[in-house]
Amino acid sequence: MAVVFAGVRDPSRADALNQLAQKAKNVHVVPYTSPDEISTRRLADLIKEKAGKVDVVIANAGTQLAFDPLIKCSARDLSQTFNVNVVGPILLFQALHPLLAASSAPQFVGISSSLGSVALAIPDSPDAYCISKAALNSAVARIALNHGKKDGINAYVLHPGLVATDMGDDYMSKAGIPNSLAVSADESAEAIVRFVDGATRVKTGGKFFDAVKGVELPW
Repeated sequence: MAVVFAGVRDPSRADALNQLAQKAKNVHVVPYTSPDEISTRRLADLIKEKAGKVDVVIANAGTQLAFDPLIKCSARDLSQTFNVNVVGPILLFQALHPLLAASSAPQFVGISSSLGSVALAIPDSPDAYCISKAALNSAVARIALNHGKKDGINAYVLHPGLVATDMGDDYMSKAGIPNSLAVSADESAEAIVRFVDGATRVKTGGKFFDAVKGVELPW
């Protein structure tokens, strides 16, 4: 049975996750804040103590602070968005690298967005968020390049679909996108798990995919 460590900023407020953990004893709700270095190190130490290795890391932490175009983005919004969406996953990889190296088939999955695709150039989108996801894509591609053959790590990025979450709903409202086009969080999570289960370094390493549609996306 797989052991799942679900990182959240404040476990005492994660009601749905805590209810799941009560039913599924293999799920552990643990404190983790992106990109806090102490929090990341404590998470790595906890996983090492309880499991000794990591087979799959899903770097899902993300934030969208403002919908402003680039010309209006504040330094605060740019730096905080970049810190959470890019620096956080990099620190997570650094901390968990020894535990990934202990796995026979390690995967590092960055949860990105189609908004981070430079080629798709989706208009009417929050520029700070778009730029940060493009940077995350680049970071994970570098992980694949530097640690694919060397450490056997299958690193790639996934667009989880247009998901009906608080952040997703806010984006759709401001971009004028009908909510009917969104998928539920459950549907997105199930698609991600299916994708991860079928992923191999040869097929997916260093690439960018739509998890829901199962198609490769352009950088």
